[in-house]
Amino acid sequence: MPLISFQELMNDAERHSYAVGYFEAWNLDSFLAVCNAAENMKSPVIIGFSGIGFPGPDHFLKDIFDIYAKLINELASSLTVPACTIFNESPSKDLVQKAIKQNLSIVMFQDPDLGCNEQESIIKELSSAAHKNNIAIEGAIETQAGLGKDIIDIPEKELLTDIKTAKSFVEKTGIDAFAVNIGQISLIGENKVRLNFGHLEKLKKEIGIPLVLHGGSSVYDEDIKKAIKLGIRKINIGKAVKEAYLKTLIKSCSEIKDYNPYKLIGSGLEHDILIKARISMQKTVEELMILFGSVGKK
Repeated sequence: MPLISFQELMNDAERHSYAVGYFEAWNLDSFLAVCNAAENMKSPVIIGFSGIGFPGPDHFLKDIFDIYAKLINELASSLTVPACTIFNESPSKDLVQKAIKQNLSIVMFQDPDLGCNEQESIIKELSSAAHKNNIAIEGAIETQAGLGKDIIDIPEKELLTDIKTAKSFVEKTGIDAFAVNIGQISLIGENKVRLNFGHLEKLKKEIGIPLVLHGGSSVYDEDIKKAIKLGIRKINIGKAVKEAYLKTLIKSCSEIKDYNPYKLIGSGLEHDILIKARISMQKTVEELMILFGSVGKK
């Protein structure tokens, strides 16, 4: 079916009290894992990739942005479930502008090295450009704790979005979705965090656009469910899906007995280690869609 707008996706999620997942992918295999999960679960979905460091100066390979953008639009359009596309968390204004020109459904600019006023100014400019092309824009007033860092232990200080600042930011920039900090942290490892529901309720009351939870992988399932009941409508997942893919890949490599590269990579047969990893990621996405309440909302 044709891509639907981010607003349509969020409107239905609000009406039926569920959240739509954005599951961070990075190549064709991972994009297909998300797409297949959405089809299997008859779930709305957001297909996309992260702009953090893409294409950064430290990358060995310089992936071509336009190819990624066209690929996800094509894949999302081929689904029979409601879907839109995203270019997420990019510190590059130029790439966000490219994403707008490529007609991705929603974009997000975020540069933790910029001051609040400068970031606000850039997002306001991008918001205006996006809306002229019927594209939505997501924003945040601060970077989520742990993003891009190797944090294992839970910090003592809880990072919470300032409500007054958030309300002003949303009004000034004209964004369509707002990423909140309500105690979540991007953690490496098995630790989980608890969310501050009282703070979420206050944010929901003051901010009239869809609220987004980044860093959902490190939040307890019961907290995810309650956050959705209280108004979270989009949830970003990165670590959980990448971990599922990587762990299966490592395990499959360790179990290789008959070394035949034609069978092990690219065959599409039962011994194909990349297929095994993709299926593992797909199953993880399906489990998360059940958690988010989006299953059957075709």
